[in-house]
Amino acid sequence: MLEQTAEVITVSPEGTWVRAVESSGCGTCGGQGCSTRRIAEIFQDRPRGFVVQSSLPLEPGDRVVVGIAPGSVLSGAVRAYGLPLVAMLAGALMANTLFPGDGPAAAGLVAGGMFGWLAVRGSRVHRPVVLRRVDAISIQMKSCK
Repeated sequence: MLEQTAEVITVSPEGTWVRAVESSGCGTCGGQGCSTRRIAEIFQDRPRGFVVQSSLPLEPGDRVVVGIAPGSVLSGAVRAYGLPLVAMLAGALMANTLFPGDGPAAAGLVAGGMFGWLAVRGSRVHRPVVLRRVDAISIQMKSCK
């Protein structure tokens, strides 16, 4: 199970909205943050929130540990990118086989892409789950080490 500490933003009927809490880093860079993280911050204008499933009673501001099954990351990437790409290529190939030429192939590419996008849009999404709350005492103990 992949785990990440997060802070609860809001609790709604559709799920609990959380925002990932950045770790202080490994210490190699003196606590300033690695250059990869700094580059990512340039292109991200605000922290992103995401919906998780939770059976715990939570309130905004609570710190929690969110987990996601390791295989769901790969299956989500294949579903989001692989299926539409395969549908686009299949659409272009079928259109070009039936009506040779660049125009029909481009139209088949667009039609296949739309089909793939609609197929992915209706598929089931595996949401991360709240595993446990993070106690203030455990946070203080980890920072003292």
